[in-house]
Amino acid sequence: MENLAAYVGSRIRTLREARNMTPESLAEKLGVSRVAVNRYETGARKANQDILFKLANIFHVSINDFFPNTTSIGNSQDLVDVYEQLLPDRQKKVYNYATNQLNKQKNNYSSSFLGNDRHLVYIYGAVSAGTGEYIPQDDDKPEKVIVDGVVPDHDFAVRVNGDSMEPVFNDGQIIYVNKLDNVEVRNNQFVIAEVDGEFYVKKLRLEKGYVQLISLNKKYPNITIHEYNDFAIRGVVII
Repeated sequence: MENLAAYVGSRIRTLREARNMTPESLAEKLGVSRVAVNRYETGARKANQDILFKLANIFHVSINDFFPNTTSIGNSQDLVDVYEQLLPDRQKKVYNYATNQLNKQKNNYSSSFLGNDRHLVYIYGAVSAGTGEYIPQDDDKPEKVIVDGVVPDHDFAVRVNGDSMEPVFNDGQIIYVNKLDNVEVRNNQFVIAEVDGEFYVKKLRLEKGYVQLISLNKKYPNITIHEYNDFAIRGVVII
């Protein structure tokens, strides 16, 4: 590519804007000045490997997402040769990932790329950020919304209903979720949780033998999970 720094810079800006992040807030997370962020985004300054790894962590993307796709896969035997060199536990991960991608391709129920950084996103209901509820949509008739910018790979999308998770998630915002069977749940992640038949989007806290669902808006109490609660995590929100 004629100007790789400019391409990488445009990707940084696209990913930042897709997350409603200001140059100032990104600079703070990176530990650099706002001027440095501007120079990265315009291509006037080349983002080194350390910066790119930090950006990948901040945006929750692969470092490869900053670069153009210039590689191509050979024939299927090349894939088989690589697979057979892996240890059994890694082979299982490859199989699970490939199966998940195939299911998404067959169902095509999450989103479709329209070109020019535009996506058609299928929204399957709303999940409460406040009192707890779930508003399902007919699976055959999801809400269809055109979204500009980066849409992460996801299993399903829902809308936020309520303000208990502001300022991270606003009322009416579209959030993208991975099903639990495709991801690992960790402390302090944002999750879709079911408690006694009601659904919430909350921050998960796992400490000292107890589970809490945390509200970011202090107007709303946290939810402590007890043994008598019917509790399950249905997905992890992609940030």
